[in-house]
Amino acid sequence: MSWKTDLKLADLESGTAIEVMCKRCGHARYERQAQLMRRPEFSQAYLDEVEYSLHCSNRFCRGGVRISLIHDDKNEAFVGGMA
Repeated sequence: MSWKTDLKLADLESGTAIEVMCKRCGHARYERQAQLMRRPEFSQAYLDEVEYSLHCSNRFCRGGVRISLIHDDKNEAFVGGMA
């Protein structure tokens, strides 16, 4: 089991950013959960079903995509050093 088969699109917050990257050409775009929920076929879909249904937005490619969640944590970068 994967996190994509456990989570439904409706379980995410409406502002959650989802990266959609083409497996063939590498073209990436970002979608919000609210944008995808406007499509009726995604109202009760799991994330793996959403990933399978989407395709590359490049009109010459139209390949399959991989989705990943984007977290907007405002954590500062680790700064390491020897004291």
